[in-house]
Amino acid sequence: MLLYKFIQKNTWWIISIAYTVIVLYYSNTPVFWDMYAQVKTARYFLDTNFKDLFPNQNGFIDNGYFPIYTLYLAVLFKYLGFTLFVAHASVIPFIIGLLYQLQHFCNRFLSPQKTLFVLLLMLIHPVIEAQSIYFSSEVCFVCLSIWMLNTIYDERASRMALSSTLLCLLNFRAVPLVILLWVYFTFIKKQKSAWYLFASVLVSVTWFFIHAYISGWFFENPATIEYRSILGFTGMLKNFFWCLVKLTDYGNIIALIFIVLFCIKQKKLGEPVLFVLLTAISVFIFSVPLSNPVNNRYFLLVYVLAIPAFIASISAYPIKKSAVFFVLFVLFLQQSNRLIKPNKYGNAWDCTLQSLDYFGVRKELDNYVSENQIASKDMAAGFQVYFNNAYYLMNNTDKEYDLLSDNKMNTNLYIADSNICNNYNQQRKEYLNINYTLVKSFEKGGVYIHLYKRK
Repeated sequence: MLLYKFIQKNTWWIISIAYTVIVLYYSNTPVFWDMYAQVKTARYFLDTNFKDLFPNQNGFIDNGYFPIYTLYLAVLFKYLGFTLFVAHASVIPFIIGLLYQLQHFCNRFLSPQKTLFVLLLMLIHPVIEAQSIYFSSEVCFVCLSIWMLNTIYDERASRMALSSTLLCLLNFRAVPLVILLWVYFTFIKKQKSAWYLFASVLVSVTWFFIHAYISGWFFENPATIEYRSILGFTGMLKNFFWCLVKLTDYGNIIALIFIVLFCIKQKKLGEPVLFVLLTAISVFIFSVPLSNPVNNRYFLLVYVLAIPAFIASISAYPIKKSAVFFVLFVLFLQQSNRLIKPNKYGNAWDCTLQSLDYFGVRKELDNYVSENQIASKDMAAGFQVYFNNAYYLMNNTDKEYDLLSDNKMNTNLYIADSNICNNYNQQRKEYLNINYTLVKSFEKGGVYIHLYKRK
């Protein structure tokens, strides 16, 4: 009983320490997924002494955001060293801040006992763990979002303006969320202080025009229009479907079912359930019109806010039933982490712990290439696998494989085909079977790299 009271009283510290240990344990893990671009750009900032903040050529992409998180990484690298350890440790303040703000947020709706279960679910949630291990900027996004919600409730005007502004500068995906919250608190709850949220929208619009003046474009970067542009109606319908799929991924379907049943039973849509809905709508608003793939990490805030909403929902049932529903949710979380979809459908590798197997597989490939004296440019590899070691391993080597095209047929002597790349192409599969010979396969868990040599 004393141990339980101690854990309940110090839950935030215990979970924070646990997450810190997890992140530091994996601090030798190479750079993964979209953080590669941020690390590469941060290194560019250092090399150019921060004189060019919007590189848009030679492998660098300007996505229109103010590079606030990349600058944060660059400053850390400047004073603490350009190392994997520093890169991984960079996310720890945001993990601790996220847990603190979430506990504060939960205490508004839940008892300390139920808040304990929310934080425990945070510890075992595979998406949150994976994003933390890969020091993703999404952790910062979620931290700032929940801090913003707390400042709105506390009616702290300056902090409200600061948190929402930082959030919108970090990622434009926050703008629809801020606007929806501003509408809700200003016009439905009649909270005058919520007008301070609008400061972040004004800052975002101002930045939008400043960036357009610097770069010469508004919505679509000419250098990346092939990958990111405004879709037509059919494309938007497709993205809408995939948003629904991502919304229910990683056990979230269980949380959503109980949340809906709770709302039907209560005959109202109360808080914190409302914030799950508003957050989901904001992701749909941002993601549906754009051609770039809908990622699970876009829904990380939804996954996090769904946890206290789920705990509040099952609390309406007797204790034994609540315990069963809690265990069911945990089982779905763990099972969803083990589920690897066929390569043709792609996987949210940066949101699953199964992706940790990739780094051993990639190392086996690199060793085979070195042992057989294969030149780097003689081999084409897809996204992830082609990464330059200078940013992937953050060391002094400069080995980089040729990039395997998503739609054109490479003619390199070797081609490394992997499901980690999410670039399945039936035409390429047939092309490889006809023109190449499989010489080596590297596999671990659900990850594989097949190495082909031209006939």
